[in-house]
Amino acid sequence: MGDNMPEDEHGSALLVREFMEHAVAELPPAHDLVPAAVVQGRRRRARVRVAVAAAVACAVGAVVFGSVVLPGGDGGGTVRPAASTTPSPRTSEEPAPYRTPVHVEPTSDTEDAMADLPPAERERQEEFQQRAAVLLDELLPDEVGLIRPVDLAVWRYQGETADGEVFGVVLSVRPSGSVPRSTRHGDTCPEDPGSLRGGSCEQGTLPDGTKVAAYRLLDGAPDRTYTRVRFAYGHSDAELAVYPDPDAKASAPVTAGQLLAVVRDRRFLDLVRYADANPMEKKQISVMGG
Repeated sequence: MGDNMPEDEHGSALLVREFMEHAVAELPPAHDLVPAAVVQGRRRRARVRVAVAAAVACAVGAVVFGSVVLPGGDGGGTVRPAASTTPSPRTSEEPAPYRTPVHVEPTSDTEDAMADLPPAERERQEEFQQRAAVLLDELLPDEVGLIRPVDLAVWRYQGETADGEVFGVVLSVRPSGSVPRSTRHGDTCPEDPGSLRGGSCEQGTLPDGTKVAAYRLLDGAPDRTYTRVRFAYGHSDAELAVYPDPDAKASAPVTAGQLLAVVRDRRFLDLVRYADANPMEKKQISVMGG
C-alpha cells in the first residue's frame, strides 16, 4: 500500500481489505462433495456464501470510488460447458460442485454401460448427469441425501444421507418411438383408488398444461413405498422417481406432492427439454405402465 496515500483513503482501504479477508475466511474450503456428512449443511453454506458476497459488494461500494471486480466461483469445481451447437442443459451461471459418480458394474454381458460409449457422447452424458445431480439435490427434500450420478446409465442417480441410507433416483427422458402418445403414460390418476393396492395418486399439470400424475406405491413390502411421476414431453416420455433403501427398510422420503413441485420447476423442465432435443436413451419398444 503506497506511502503517499492520504490518511483518510489509507484508512478506508484498510477497512475494505479487512472486511474482504474476513468474508473470504468464512467460505468453506474447496472439496469434492462426496462424504455424506456434508448433506445437511450444503444449502445453508450456499445461503451464507450469497449473503457474504452481497455484504462485500456493499462495503466496497460505500468506501471506494469507482468499481471493484471480485473473482467469481465457489471453489467447488467447474462443470464443462456443453457444445455451442446444441441446446445447453445449464441451469445456473455459477460453476457447480462436481459430484463423484457412483461406480456400478454391469450385471450381464448384454447390459449397456456408459463406459462403452464413444468418448464425446460419454462426456456429454456425464456433463448432463452432473447438472442433473446438482439440480435434483436442490429440488428434492434434504431427507433424500446428497445426490450423485451412477456411472452405469445416464438415467441413474442415488441419494445418500449422513446416516448411511441410500435411495435410488431415476431421471429418465426416453424417446417414445412408435408408441402412441395416448397409451404411453398413466398421466391421470385411476378412477378406482383401490387399483393402487394401498398406494396413492396426486393429479397435477405442468406450466404448459400437460397432465401429470404422481404416484406413491408399495415396493413389495406393506410398510415400504416409492414415489414416481411420469409425463409425456415432446417426443419423449419423462420419469422422475425415488426408490426406497431396502437394506435400511426405509421408504422413499418424498411425497407425491413434492415430486409434482420438482417437475413443475422451470429448471427441471429445461433439463427435460435438452434431453428431448438431444436423446441419450434408446427408443421405447413397449408401453410404459401407468
